[in-house]
Amino acid sequence: MISFTVPAVPVAQPRARATAINGHTRMYEAASSHPIHAFKASVRLAAKEAYSGPPLEGTLRISAQFIFPRPQRLCRKKDPETRIPCDGSRCDVDNLLKGILDALNELTWKDDRQVCAALVVKEYAAKDEQPHVSVTIEELI
Repeated sequence: MISFTVPAVPVAQPRARATAINGHTRMYEAASSHPIHAFKASVRLAAKEAYSGPPLEGTLRISAQFIFPRPQRLCRKKDPETRIPCDGSRCDVDNLLKGILDALNELTWKDDRQVCAALVVKEYAAKDEQPHVSVTIEELI
């Protein structure tokens, strides 16, 4: 089992975009200034500190807990001492997980196709808790 924490505000993987140039479709990813690139670098750094072995080859399960900064509008309405589930105003769980999966390719596993089970949780931080992502990877076979 591999467990690590990424001390960063979670960032969702943006959708790939397409454009037509001279009748040819060209796919492109987020601009180099997009925060997903720094977030993925943070994920890789945290994973390297937790695991130094060769990429895993078997079937895997991943658990990822995304802790976001608590919005000001919820600081007094809910108990600030505990985490609360994110409402619908935050990004989709699949886009959050995609950034983690892509960042760990060739590092903790050969390819993210090996991941066959995932548990993803989005929560707002408790009082005085910093935003972060907790990741656990387990081999199933």
